[in-house]
Amino acid sequence: MTETMPTGTADDREQRLPEELAALANGRALRVRIVRHAETEHNINHLMQGWSDSPITATGRRQIEAVARHLAQHRFDLVFCSDLQRTRTTAEGILAALDPRPPIEHTPLLREWNFGAHEERPAAEVWGEVIVEHGFEVDRELSALRAIGEQVGWQGLFDTVARLDSSGQAEQAAATVLRADAALEHVIRAAAAVPGEGQVEVLIVSHGGFITSLLRQLVPDRTPDLILPNCSISTVSLPAGTTEWQLEGFGEVAPQD
Repeated sequence: MTETMPTGTADDREQRLPEELAALANGRALRVRIVRHAETEHNINHLMQGWSDSPITATGRRQIEAVARHLAQHRFDLVFCSDLQRTRTTAEGILAALDPRPPIEHTPLLREWNFGAHEERPAAEVWGEVIVEHGFEVDRELSALRAIGEQVGWQGLFDTVARLDSSGQAEQAAATVLRADAALEHVIRAAAAVPGEGQVEVLIVSHGGFITSLLRQLVPDRTPDLILPNCSISTVSLPAGTTEWQLEGFGEVAPQD
């Protein structure tokens, strides 16, 4: 399938409500399983990893094998994957276990947040700058981040990261939310066009921060403020003829042998 490029910006799009996204399914029942990529070297080295990439670790390979075995019991009509290599590698491992093998589309719409000049910097340095920017002492990092989060929310935290980006390329929270909205519109419209009348089963392979953005578009009141484990599965469904999304699972990890 062809790749799709991001469409719409904060200037020409408006964020859809969950029921507006549901209406795009035209009454069709959907189940969407969203998988975070496997562990990477940047993950274990605690480096900022948005649009930059790094190899999958040995642990990550085992995570892919485990999630592939778990998902092999399910049927999928469509697969959508971020075009970054760590998600491609994760998706390839999952697809190898599926029979029949569904079509896959790689799209930059599903990329992680873009951290601009912060990419591949030690995460502790970046969050230390966020703490100082909000007037807290760095040696009280954890309590400071919690306090900042309570004041400005998760969007405010990442907006601070973007504001401190010297390159000006880092994404503001509003832009990332609109990209998540565009990605979901694309996925839902494609699912609604699948021939037949039964429930459409969709698999998405993306990134921890961006998956949270996707879930907040569909189930904003039920999306926890938690870090998703590598290769974890979060599942949302839309019953036929309804406009209310159901959160069936969040951050579930398949058992490894």
